[in-house]
Amino acid sequence: MIAKADEIGDAIEVSSIGWHRATGGTATATFNKFRIFVGYCPNDMLGTNFMDNYIEDTRTEVHFSSSITVAEGGEEWFYIDLDTPFWYDGTQNLILEVVWESGSGSVHNYFFDTAGTPMRLKSAEPDSETGFLSSLRCQFMLVGTEQLENGTFASVKVLLGS
Repeated sequence: MIAKADEIGDAIEVSSIGWHRATGGTATATFNKFRIFVGYCPNDMLGTNFMDNYIEDTRTEVHFSSSITVAEGGEEWFYIDLDTPFWYDGTQNLILEVVWESGSGSVHNYFFDTAGTPMRLKSAEPDSETGFLSSLRCQFMLVGTEQLENGTFASVKVLLGS
């Protein structure tokens, strides 16, 4: 899935990623050999070949679990802590790739349709180099520490009116 730079905003060191679970699916879902990759994309749309969507050498594995279970109920957010924080520079489109080999149950997440905009979601079978494109994009949240702008104590006092 791709998120455009203007949707994300400022630079942030991402330490976890959250998804907004919708009603439906099963009470719990387990995913085996679960991985999350992030990286930069030069375009605001995805092509059918996974690796061709990344800016060369930016695809980074940030999470691996031999097995992970999602047990939150509908209408709640669930979060996955990253093994390795990812520095998002605040200027480029970001790819979020979630991969698992097998599992049981299902998780329904809130999506929105980016109709009228390029295809921004891709799905495929495990180990497939190509996938199916969609104008849907799931609702997710990057959690971490935002970049602070340089400033002096005096300038902060002026901004706060002290």
